Order: sequence, then C-alpha cells, then structure tokens
Amino acid sequence: GTSTFMEALAANGTTNIQTSVTGVPANKRRFIDDRRDQPFDKRLRFSVRQTESAYRYRDIVVRKQDGFTHILLSTKSSENNSLNPEVMKEVQSALNTAAADDSKLVLFSAVGSIFCCGLDFIYFIRRLTDDRKKESTKMAEAIRNFVNTFIQFKKPIIVAVNGPAIGLGASILPLCDVVWANEKAWFQTPYTTFGQSPDGCSSLTFPRIMGLAS
Repeated sequence: GTSTFMEALAANGTTNIQTSVTGVPANKRRFIDDRRDQPFDKRLRFSVRQTESAYRYRDIVVRKQDGFTHILLSTKSSENNSLNPEVMKEVQSALNTAAADDSKLVLFSAVGSIFCCGLDFIYFIRRLTDDRKKESTKMAEAIRNFVNTFIQFKKPIIVAVNGPAIGLGASILPLCDVVWANEKAWFQTPYTTFGQSPDGCSSLTFPRIMGLAS
C-alpha cells in the first residue's frame, strides 16, 4: 500500500501548454506558455485512461488502488484543468464514492503540467443569459456544493500539486489534510484582478495559515 501510494504521489507528467493564463504576472505566464521545450507525453494520458477503475468520468480519472482512491483532474470540457460545474460535479461524485467505500484516504492530483487554473470564467460568462440573477445563483450554488464536499469529507485528502494552482484551485488546498508541491508549483489568487470575492473559505483559512498581514 505505501509503495503504491508513493509511486502515485511521485508520478508527474508534462504537457505542451500553449495557452496563457489571464491576470498573472508576465514571468508566470511565460512559465505556462513556453512549455514547447518539454514535449507532450501522450503515453501518460493513455496509460492513465487505460488503468482507471470501473468508475468512468469525462473530466477526471478515478483509480481505486491499494488502500486509497486516486482522483486526477484531466479535463476535456475546460482548458488548463479549470473548474466548471461539470468538472466540480465529477469531483464531488468521486469523493462521495471514496467516502463510502473502503478507501483509507484520497490522493488528489492532476494530469499534465498545470494543477488547476480555478474557475472556468469563459464557461460561466457564456451562461449569463438575460436572467443573470438566476444563472448567478446556480453558479454560486455549484461552487458552494463543491467546497462543502471538501469540508465535509471525513477521510484524509492528500493533494499533489504539480504546477500552477490558481484561484479556487489554490483556495481549496487548506481544506485538505496534506499538500505536497513539486518545484514547478506556484500559487495565486487573483480575486481583485477579476473583481471576484474570495472563494473556497480562503478569507478564513489563509489568514490562519499565513497570518493577517500576508
């Protein structure tokens, strides 16, 4: 069990990311843009998909391993492992399954060189129809349910951060039990840039971890 878990925790892939992340400093955008020197390893996604368990999803991969459940972000409905309601519902479903089975813990990670770019704003903006209040309420409810799933999960959640964690992708981390980050990981919450309220309980958890001044 331990060796299998450590192997899963250490497994990081690289992808050829050609899109930039809006609202982050130029040097960090270049970090994401200039990945052409590291060729995309198609074998990683293929092998992950081929060895997944009976649980099949579109935007995540779930593997039931010896003593734990491994959940990997591998989004097809959004770019850069960003979160829209479909992705969030799949993560919630996988966590609910892991909560009820014999898994001792959950390992949460991502396929590729980006961990999670937070909310998929393009997805949300496209759905702001004439009834903006109704759509906004649905969006807020989806995010609230997603965050509450992490809060209420009773088993340990260990996160392996293999690259940028932005917005909600960063703010959910304090809701987990252990966070391991490799040397390519960095964290940013550009809420003021987007005119957005802090999410994922970060207005409570960040001051507790980093202090009020930070």
